[in-house]
Amino acid sequence: MGSRIMYIDLRATEPDVIRLDESLELTDLKLSGGENLVVKQARLQGLATRGPDGVDLRGRLQARLEIPCCRCLEIHETSLDSEFQLILVPDAVEFGVGEKQIGERESLLFYAEDGRAELDTIAREQIYLNLPLKPLCREDCQGLCPTCGANRNRLKCGCRSEELDPRLAPLLELKKKLDGS
Repeated sequence: MGSRIMYIDLRATEPDVIRLDESLELTDLKLSGGENLVVKQARLQGLATRGPDGVDLRGRLQARLEIPCCRCLEIHETSLDSEFQLILVPDAVEFGVGEKQIGERESLLFYAEDGRAELDTIAREQIYLNLPLKPLCREDCQGLCPTCGANRNRLKCGCRSEELDPRLAPLLELKKKLDGS
């Protein structure tokens, strides 16, 4: 079995091409709401080639994640499969102050602290960049009842669900007044 590559040393002179196929253990990932993001498995494959500007990394990240559904909040498993390209550089480039349009090349830059591009850091970034905006446990998820909080996928609560467009509320009040006279 070959040795595990856990980082790419940008300052090394050898080898010119590095083939990657690593299983990574990623822990301590958090969602924007503070919830834990569990990565059950992650595999990073790719080819790193030394170039004049740094190391060109073309890769693919496959992962299995446990993530809460945005409607019912139940944890469900989902898969992520993402191809990416990065240019690994050892030091941050100062872009200056004020507004500046970032070009395609700048959007590919990955700044490696101390000249070492850690594979788990690259994988974490790719996971965050490729998380679904509205993760659903299933397409027909009924979500939570806005009145009692019951998970509508598991039980039917007795709450009435009157969805009224707030812009129509004045007309409803007028109708009630007219019906009462």
